[in-house]
Amino acid sequence: MKKRIVISLICGILLVSCSQKIVNNDSDISISQKSNEEKHLKEITYSNLVDKASQEEVRTALKNAGVSEKSIKSFFEGVNYFNNSVENVSLVKNGFKIMEKPSPVYDEVTIQEKWNKKNPKFIGQNCRITAFELMKDFVSVGNPEIKNTEQLFMDQDSLKNFPVKIFTDKEKQQFESLFSSIETENTKDFATHIRKVKEDWEKKNIKFSNKNKISMISVFFHSEITPKESFLFIGHVGVLVPSSDGRFLFIEKLAFQEPYQALKFDNVLQLNDYLLNKYDVEYGQPNARPFIMENGDPLLMYHP
Repeated sequence: MKKRIVISLICGILLVSCSQKIVNNDSDISISQKSNEEKHLKEITYSNLVDKASQEEVRTALKNAGVSEKSIKSFFEGVNYFNNSVENVSLVKNGFKIMEKPSPVYDEVTIQEKWNKKNPKFIGQNCRITAFELMKDFVSVGNPEIKNTEQLFMDQDSLKNFPVKIFTDKEKQQFESLFSSIETENTKDFATHIRKVKEDWEKKNIKFSNKNKISMISVFFHSEITPKESFLFIGHVGVLVPSSDGRFLFIEKLAFQEPYQALKFDNVLQLNDYLLNKYDVEYGQPNARPFIMENGDPLLMYHP
């Protein structure tokens, strides 16, 4: 019971709230950190996919990455349903917008009120459901293991009340196995936690394909339940694909009742900075800080 309560609180906090890689061998994981002398991410380029032009640009990028027409259609049905439900409140109405901030700011209260008024029983879809919707043809879970899924209770509620059945029974099993929490040691050492993820995914025979064209970008959080009980879970996730202008497109759904975003980055370091600026917000805590994985490998790490 205590574990469920703690995980529920963590999920509640998170709701409010191709590339350069580090050296990574099975026997030796090396974490690199960017020098503090380099500039932080000062601005972002993003879209909420309200207009046809931005949708077509992202649609083309997903198609070029090998995403099926069925998955692309389902994704944009979700985008349009959300945007229409919240009446585009505080969203970018046309194209991509450059903002001189490290993260967009939304009128979350009004968005939530409008969503709840039109969807009293359906909480919407979140980052994990959206990412798996686009990645499911490129992620295989050869040995699904369904345990430690307590933190997915809202995902499960969403899937249960979806207007249409978005995943098959087999896909739902793979979804829960992929995003289930992972037992780990009570340490702040990144290498230890990354090994735990790799060991868990190897046991489940989780593999990623088409990695040169599309990647799953996962932000892992560490939670200390007791001094002897710790776990890791994917608190946020999105999909990374090349864009037509030679940059990278990061596609995400921020939370159940928060917007879809497509962001452009010049390189993976900028993506890394964007994600850690948004999610690395705890200080002086006993748990480790978040770390980011690209598919099954750690992304370049940076902590300011």
